[in-house]
Amino acid sequence: MAEIELRKLRKSYGAFEAIPPLDLMIEDGEFCIFVGPSGCGKSTLLRTIAGLEDVTAGEIRIDGTDVSQRHPGERGAAMVFQNYALYPHMTVRQNMGYALKLAKKPKAEIEETVERAARTLGLEELLDRKPSQLSGGQRQRVAIGRAIVRDPKVFLFDEPLSNLDAELRTRMRLELADLHRSLGVTMVYVTHDQVEAMTLADRIVVLRGGRIEQVGSPLELYDNPANLFVARFIGSPSMNFFRATADGNAIAITELPGLILPRPDFVPEGWSGLVGVRPEHFVINAAGGTEVRLRAVEHLGGVTYGYATLSAGTGICVDLEGRREPGAGDTIALSIPPECAFFFDERTEIRLR
Repeated sequence: MAEIELRKLRKSYGAFEAIPPLDLMIEDGEFCIFVGPSGCGKSTLLRTIAGLEDVTAGEIRIDGTDVSQRHPGERGAAMVFQNYALYPHMTVRQNMGYALKLAKKPKAEIEETVERAARTLGLEELLDRKPSQLSGGQRQRVAIGRAIVRDPKVFLFDEPLSNLDAELRTRMRLELADLHRSLGVTMVYVTHDQVEAMTLADRIVVLRGGRIEQVGSPLELYDNPANLFVARFIGSPSMNFFRATADGNAIAITELPGLILPRPDFVPEGWSGLVGVRPEHFVINAAGGTEVRLRAVEHLGGVTYGYATLSAGTGICVDLEGRREPGAGDTIALSIPPECAFFFDERTEIRLR
């Protein structure tokens, strides 16, 4: 196991700065996930740690050693790619043992190491098959097994489940969580999938334009977003936002006329900005609530979401708490518990608190 420390790490392509100077500590044995929109630099950052991209400036330290200028094979890291990168003419056994063969390990040691990794991943009965004879989930496990046999200090995953269907992704998430617990090794993982990040990570790093917006546990980011970007990005469905103004000791929400919140001490008089509310935090059909008409209702088994369009085209999503009613076209009354409201400065995007 090993910690990863990035010190003033910078990556540029000519005049384009993909990753401005960045500092980050990933703890020994931690499952750390990089998230952010397309083009935010998460894969570039991962590939830089792996040595597949050169460092423009700064240091990458793995287990206390500066590996910034080392060859990828000399960093103690193993990478699992999105496309599996298996050799089609080799069996599972040969694919998993290939790196050990190149390292000129004894044949008996290779066999023992491969079989031990196969047991860990439930691949024992597939060792003599070729990749074309495997399902997507099985191929992904082989790719992970090929990394395990190298006994790396660090595992790096670049969107490894994006090619799988929804059911397989769920199963593989559970398998990756089990693998992390059993190996106890440091894992760094890139994804754009909210569910993967929230269910797998010990800590999440939210990136935008190569910069770190916030680092924290999944619940820390969900319950205490540092700014508007994180609040919008973390959570599925995402947070609702409404324009609001402070008048005396009250907060009036423009798109929900009649809905008044008490002004917290940290919100200055005369403030104008955005109020954020998670879909599950609305109180439905409460006395004195503001009425909205549902445009659509989405039944997802144990969860039901209602959608409405408010004045000026503002959309709203409400967790209907599994109710079978109301339906599309029906009207519901909404209120917001004051303690569940988030307040943001729209210009700076900073959260007031």
